[in-house]
Amino acid sequence: MRLSLLMITAAVGLMGCAAGSVSSLVATQAPLIEHCERLGFVTEKADAGHLSAFLAKHAMVRKVENRAIQLGATHIVWLHQTDHSAAARAYRCPDPALD
Repeated sequence: MRLSLLMITAAVGLMGCAAGSVSSLVATQAPLIEHCERLGFVTEKADAGHLSAFLAKHAMVRKVENRAIQLGATHIVWLHQTDHSAAARAYRCPDPALD
């Protein structure tokens, strides 16, 4: 029991760190970013392992967002999110402040 609680606490802490890195990513709808460069698809499957299904889904979504950021994305369009998989398109949009 104590080990499980420790693992859950560690997982939540790690997800908090990952959440900070996705703050610059904007989830939007495809018609709103037609002028942006499409970078590609990002997909991920949930791996519950020793985590709860909720924590596994949360970690999976964060992995998709972090991978989009690694591609240089500023925006993503979610294609689907289930308990077992997630997919999104990654886009890089020009900074309107630079126009």
